[in-house]
Amino acid sequence: MSLVDKNNNRLFIHRNMEPVSLEQNVEIILTPQFYTFIREELDIKFGYQAKQIAAALFDDYIDSSIEHQYHVTKCDDAWCFYAYNIEEIEIFLKSIGIEKHRVSKIYFAQALSKELEEPVQLCEKNALQTIEGIVTLLPTRLMDTNVYFKPLNLSELKLTGVSMGASHSSLISLKETIILSSLFFVLGVLFIVEGSRVNASINDDNQKLTELLDENPNYGSTMLRENILQKYQPIDQQERAKRENIKHISKVLSAKSELSSLKIEKSTIKANILTSDPKISKQVLQSAKAKKFKSSSSGTTVNMEKSL
Repeated sequence: MSLVDKNNNRLFIHRNMEPVSLEQNVEIILTPQFYTFIREELDIKFGYQAKQIAAALFDDYIDSSIEHQYHVTKCDDAWCFYAYNIEEIEIFLKSIGIEKHRVSKIYFAQALSKELEEPVQLCEKNALQTIEGIVTLLPTRLMDTNVYFKPLNLSELKLTGVSMGASHSSLISLKETIILSSLFFVLGVLFIVEGSRVNASINDDNQKLTELLDENPNYGSTMLRENILQKYQPIDQQERAKRENIKHISKVLSAKSELSSLKIEKSTIKANILTSDPKISKQVLQSAKAKKFKSSSSGTTVNMEKSL
């Protein structure tokens, strides 16, 4: 038997379920057999930022040779990360008579952790129950014979999940896509306006350059200008590199990671970041390596270094 909500067409998916026959679309709720779950407290504001580091978090928990998809949600003061293989899910759904085009939404049983504090029976062999905050699949043969199984009305629950199509190709959710598209549109308008302003400024600078060359004919020599350029261009590039890397360092700072020292030399830039705990240190270390800093950590201190 399978636990199905007849009114809302929601269905728990587990490996011991019987084949089903559908004439309408269905929303599926994956049990822990079909996903790996991690909960992390990270100093991250947006879901797309959390999703960018999801793969790194699962390095020690899933088979890296198999392609996985990732779903991220905010869980109180932490982030909930899910890793799953959509092809494996589709193959199983087909084996029990559910075509993938019938699946309108995918949810994760972990999202029902509060509702599953009392066990809910899936079939004769399995039940779901929240144990220490984690939704767990339990064999009913190991449970008390007099255990009370809670009836669960799935139609009354508000759930957040992903569509089957989004699981195949989308890096970010539809909501985030709309937000980012709006931001890109605004940035495009600002780019056009700024481009017009810069163009006017260039014309003004060209006029001033012409006047300057008229007053100082010697600077009209190509060789002289190239000599001046060769002398000051390396200095300009080095100063730009310093500013750029200082920006990179500032982006890893937060309420839980502060700059303890910064040393800028002629050819190198070094920084020491003091973090609140090892988890934040790991996050800062990953960000530093992504910006190509030579990085190392010792306890709650992260050392960053880069050649200019």
